[in-house]
Amino acid sequence: MTLSNRLDSLRRQAGAAPQATEPEAGPANLRTQLERLDRNRRKARVRPVRRAISAEALADSLGGEVVAEHLVLVERQWPLTASHGGYPLSLATESGYPVAEIPQSTLYLDTETTGLAGGTGTLAFMVGLADRTDTHIRTRQWLITAFAGEPAMLQAVANALASADKVITYNGSGFDLPLLRSRHRLIAGTELPETEHTDLLHPVRRLFRDHWPDCRLATMERQLLALQRKNDLPGAEAPEAWKTFLAGDPSHRLSGVLHHNALDILSLTVLPAMLSRAAHKPKAHGAVPRAAARLWAKHGNTKKAIRILEQNLEQLDIRGRHELARLLRNTGRSEEAVVIWRAMAEQGDQQATEHLAKYYEHVERDYAVALDHAERLGTDAFTRRRVERLQRRLLGPMQLALAL
Repeated sequence: MTLSNRLDSLRRQAGAAPQATEPEAGPANLRTQLERLDRNRRKARVRPVRRAISAEALADSLGGEVVAEHLVLVERQWPLTASHGGYPLSLATESGYPVAEIPQSTLYLDTETTGLAGGTGTLAFMVGLADRTDTHIRTRQWLITAFAGEPAMLQAVANALASADKVITYNGSGFDLPLLRSRHRLIAGTELPETEHTDLLHPVRRLFRDHWPDCRLATMERQLLALQRKNDLPGAEAPEAWKTFLAGDPSHRLSGVLHHNALDILSLTVLPAMLSRAAHKPKAHGAVPRAAARLWAKHGNTKKAIRILEQNLEQLDIRGRHELARLLRNTGRSEEAVVIWRAMAEQGDQQATEHLAKYYEHVERDYAVALDHAERLGTDAFTRRRVERLQRRLLGPMQLALAL
């Protein structure tokens, strides 16, 4: 008796119906299973296969043109009378001094990439450039429609940079330009043309980081340009929009990426003039006076730096007051610097007290006053030596007086 028959006998004895036996394996049973699987497959929902969106179709939808295989260029003219936030684009024609000199052939650059992780897998699928004339701002935005379009886009960007005197970015020294350089080196085997570069993130941080929550581009636009973006596609969603396009999905939102990138580079065109205004009048624009003064001093205009600090004396923190005193001393106005050091020393500032000790020892030769300040500096080895030196200098005239 087989095991199956034995089990059925036991079930009958227990009053249960015997279990149906499995059909033996064989060609007929295998054919039945295959037919059932085929029926189930036919019933299953089959996803439609999307066809790739052509470069020509994308160019038509974006108002651009196909300029090379898998490469679309969208070019637009923006009149200088048009507004960007709370200001006209004509600000692009103003001087950016002392933040940045703006030659006529300046380019403003921003990229949209496949991600921020870096490495060889990251590339720019869109590069936006802006330049200016006396009547308008021109934006050019190159967009690749397949990975094979990257060499043509990099060559177009290289040609533009080669004819420019300067390129301006926002965090371009940390991301955009290193990425473009590495991709150009990898794809073309040559270096991207070297152009003088100003990264506006750095002066923005110096001027405003003490007053703003952060210095991201969007924060700068709200705080300084009065630009509130509406219905703007966040930059973080740009990579997904491009991947959606590559998958042939017509809901790719690349028009939103194009608009976002255009706003970025338009902001760069007016930002140098706004930073220059903040450097001239920091209080009016919510900038840090000490940072504005350092910009002027860096460019050799110490008188302007001192004037900025004196005009904003009530706003200056300890660092700002030290900066003013240092500039006054370096320009031969030591007595005015002493007034500032004395006020800070009375509040317990050790650095100001040390400056007073040095001033009275080496300039005024008043060793008693110098010693008085030196003795307030603590007990470190350097201070002890200073105190001992001053005591010896005081003791010399006293011994001479006693001898007489």
